[in-house]
Amino acid sequence: MPKYSLVIIFLFTVYNLNAQQYTADSTFAKAGTDYARQLYFAQRGEELAIYKGVHHVGYLASIEGHAYFQSPDWQKGSVLYDGILYENIIMKYDLYKDQLLVTPQEQGRMFIGLFSPRVAKFSFSGLNFIRIDISEEKTSPAPGFYLQLASGKLTVLAKRTKIISERIEGRTFLQKFDETVKYYLLKNGIYYYIKNKKDIQAAIEDEKKEVQQFLSKNKLNYRKNPEQTLVAIAEFYNQSSH
Repeated sequence: MPKYSLVIIFLFTVYNLNAQQYTADSTFAKAGTDYARQLYFAQRGEELAIYKGVHHVGYLASIEGHAYFQSPDWQKGSVLYDGILYENIIMKYDLYKDQLLVTPQEQGRMFIGLFSPRVAKFSFSGLNFIRIDISEEKTSPAPGFYLQLASGKLTVLAKRTKIISERIEGRTFLQKFDETVKYYLLKNGIYYYIKNKKDIQAAIEDEKKEVQQFLSKNKLNYRKNPEQTLVAIAEFYNQSSH
């Protein structure tokens, strides 16, 4: 057995014993376990299961724009993959393939596309994404990753997608990444696909009047700024005494 594995097993054992001996000090036990986890991940490096996905080859440089969420740059974040939480992972989100990409070294060439159904959630830059899979509910969104803009009694989700549009100018064939977004409200286990003001009212029927007054007072308009309006509605609704 490799030497570092023995060290890590020893650390896990020591901290587990400490946790049992000092059950009142949960903070100490958690700190010890977290430290051992971090050391284990650091020692395993590229051998971690999260780096066993499919090689990502990228896209043609001739395509205008990029396929990724917000920026083609790599970000550090966390991902819950196969039930294991990995932190400080270098990642970016491919909107064209709806796939999370990771790499052990940003400057290397080992870019890996994770098997999406195994990714329960991930986050970077203060943004949280969750996985929604196939459901028997007719109102459920299509399987994929959704940005969680607000959460509580009323949750706001955004589904961003990119496609490659094509056109011909003269004798030149051009391609471009175009982005679309759909918004959903989730309340009591039911998803509401939001296209207009009426859809919002259907989702918050129990406080429709109060929400309308709130929107008018704050001069919020879904048609002009859908994301800001939906987040404001959710925050107002979630803070209400209903």
